[in-house]
Amino acid sequence: MATATPTRTAASTFATAIFVLVSGCTPDPDPCAEAGNICTVMGTGDMGYNGGGLPAIETWLYLPITVEFTPDGTPLIVDYNNNVIRELRDTQAVTVAGIGFHDYSVLGGDALESPLENPIDARYGPDGLLYILPAHESRLLRVGDTNKIEVVVGTGDEGYTGDGGPATLATFGQPSSFDIDDSGTIWIADTKNGALRRIGTDGVVTTALSGLGAPQRVRAEGDSIFVCDPLSSTIIRYQPTTAASEVVLDELLAPWGFEVGPDGSWYVADSGNAQILRIRDGEREVFAGTGEAGFSGDEGPATEAMLSWPSDIAIDDAGSVYITDMQNARVRKIAGDGLD
Repeated sequence: MATATPTRTAASTFATAIFVLVSGCTPDPDPCAEAGNICTVMGTGDMGYNGGGLPAIETWLYLPITVEFTPDGTPLIVDYNNNVIRELRDTQAVTVAGIGFHDYSVLGGDALESPLENPIDARYGPDGLLYILPAHESRLLRVGDTNKIEVVVGTGDEGYTGDGGPATLATFGQPSSFDIDDSGTIWIADTKNGALRRIGTDGVVTTALSGLGAPQRVRAEGDSIFVCDPLSSTIIRYQPTTAASEVVLDELLAPWGFEVGPDGSWYVADSGNAQILRIRDGEREVFAGTGEAGFSGDEGPATEAMLSWPSDIAIDDAGSVYITDMQNARVRKIAGDGLD
């Protein structure tokens, strides 16, 4: 008996054609994953507060001022004028402290149920706990194991007292930054007092450096403490073991942020010049920004993008650089060479 020859229907022919077409296509590469390109990862450019739990690129920011990483590598963003601390978890903006209301924090209260007085810096300490510095509270807070807010440094009153005594009884002048070194020592940029102050593991506060203009950012790196001083347009290195200090970078314009990359390069937020600089092997180069304040350039080379008062920098293990593009109300990311 003869065997019938199968016939193709129009539907099967169409399906086959689609399969061949799709299987032969190579998707366009993601421009945000191309090394050296810049993209927005949080913020719409609108300054204001539209709540929490939204997709990061739909979340309004209001002067995002500091970016750091959680212990598991999640970006941590200080949203200064919205009075909240957020994390960028995958593509979501998740609030971890603050209620979006400007007032003194409630000691003993839950971090997610308390206001904050303009948080200006935050990071996780060696103890795995979140530390928060609200500028107008003039005190350093910590979110304890039960998510309750407690004081680590400062009385909450503005002043310049307490050296040689317990840090909880000392006063500060609207400090703008802090860091915790590997030994557990806390370093605070006591901005209105023009000082770098040290809180040892014994809880005693001392002044390490005085006579600064208005220290804005302090970062502990290895055996050195780096201080950005926007008023003098310099970055100063202080070495605790010798109490020596020196200007290591000048000819800047109001530098606010400083970070050391995985390869040892220095990255500087030259905020007044609307640029991020990189110093490698002693050579200074522009890493991001055209030098003209504004917003442009997403999905293209970071050196061709416009920034507006970039205030801080954080670098992940892949070499990708996160920037708080403060006056653009955005967090932007520059892809590193380590991305696939």
